[in-house]
Amino acid sequence: MSITYDEEWKPGSDKHSSVRQVYRDGKRLGRVRSWKAEDPGELTGEWFTIERWEKGLHVPQEGMYVDFQEALERVALYNVTH
Repeated sequence: MSITYDEEWKPGSDKHSSVRQVYRDGKRLGRVRSWKAEDPGELTGEWFTIERWEKGLHVPQEGMYVDFQEALERVALYNVTH
C-alpha cells in the first residue's frame, strides 16, 4: 500500500492555509492543511492539521502537528484503523 500526496501545496479557503491531498493506492484518504501565522514583528509560525475524506466531504480531525510527515502519518493511520 503506497501513500502519495499532491506534489504542490494548493491555496486553502483562507489566506493563512494551504492543502495537500493524500492518497493510498490512488484512493483519496483526506488532506493535510498547513497553517501559517504571521504577526508583525513576530516569528512566523507553521503547524499542520488533518481532514479525512468521508462521503464526499473533508472532515476535520482533532489535533495539531508540528511537521508535515507527522500529519501525513496520522491521515494514513486513521484510515487503517477506521
